[in-house]
Amino acid sequence: MKIVHTSDWHIGRRFEREPLDADQRAFLTWLAAQVGELGVDLVVVAGDVYDRALPAEEAVAVLDEGLDALRNAGATVAVISGNHDSARRLGFGARRQAKGGVHVFADVLAPPEPWLFEADGEAVAVVAVPYLDPLTAAAPRSGPDGAPRARTHEHVLADALSHGRAALERLKGVPSLAVAHATVTGALRSDSEKVLAIGGADAVSFECFDGFDAVLLGHLHRPQTVGSNGRVAYSGSPLPYSFSEAHPKSVRLLEVVDGTVTTAGELAVPVGRPVVTLEGTLDTLLSDASFDRYAEHWVAARLTDTTTQVQPMERLRRRFPHAVNLSYAAPVWAGRAGAGGVARALGAGGAPDAARSTADVVLAFLAELSGRDAEGWERELALKAVAAAQEAGAE
Repeated sequence: MKIVHTSDWHIGRRFEREPLDADQRAFLTWLAAQVGELGVDLVVVAGDVYDRALPAEEAVAVLDEGLDALRNAGATVAVISGNHDSARRLGFGARRQAKGGVHVFADVLAPPEPWLFEADGEAVAVVAVPYLDPLTAAAPRSGPDGAPRARTHEHVLADALSHGRAALERLKGVPSLAVAHATVTGALRSDSEKVLAIGGADAVSFECFDGFDAVLLGHLHRPQTVGSNGRVAYSGSPLPYSFSEAHPKSVRLLEVVDGTVTTAGELAVPVGRPVVTLEGTLDTLLSDASFDRYAEHWVAARLTDTTTQVQPMERLRRRFPHAVNLSYAAPVWAGRAGAGGVARALGAGGAPDAARSTADVVLAFLAELSGRDAEGWERELALKAVAAAQEAGAE
């Protein structure tokens, strides 16, 4: 039996306001082709199918086409809802969809029951837990001493997995998979993932997943394993959704052979636009031949120029058509002086030093702000401004 583990499709998402519908369609088309070529029996999607609880019509169409392609290629599909999904909307018609080979697990109130999947003479028991919001999910069971336990993601997820483990007893000898959408302590995050609670309170411990042969996770966009044996793993998102996701994208391939679940490797996703952050002066970014290879990337530019550039984004897009983010690494007027710098520029008493001209004080203040002496044109402009102010005051 062959199983593909994927997650965090975020269908309907934009990249810095740019639509991703074409890239998401291309990914689903590629995935269906892999299913057909490799003979994949089951595709598991570990949450965040959509990017929004109320997806746009185009996003619904993309998912509809993608699921049809996976089914036509020969795979059964199992999906859980993630924190970006509306469990009620995603789970609409779940029983009817199951008859067509698409199994949606989105009931956040009922404890999960193992789903037995069989193919190619093998069987696997899947305990699929949709994302459980601790504030709306069933309250955690009382502790060993009878005291109530706090409504945390770890507690509600641990209770759900515990129920699933207990139910696996009737399927002894069948390997088990847990599917969940969570942040496991120690895993690496990306900028595009929604923080579910302040200070890491949304994290769950690795021990929550004890007792399962393999754990297929969603929520974090970087493909990674947690722990030393590779049993607990994230597939990561199939496309980059922030500039922190410059790592390669992939889906995971697992196999069940003679009742044993093994990881067969990762399938690199060859579609989608990669991301890169480029730093340098505007002139360097526009002329350095070493940047030619980034012409088709999503580009974030961090300019090291010490002066504001004229129409920098428009000029960048002539070389990098998909430049979507621009900032200055050290803004010219970054407010570095603070109160102390202003006081030094004005004099100890907070007023211009009598021994210094007004123009000298202004230039000293600007030097404090920018961290450098004024250039010739800046000095000339400051002197003209001071002269104009003094003339206006005299009138």
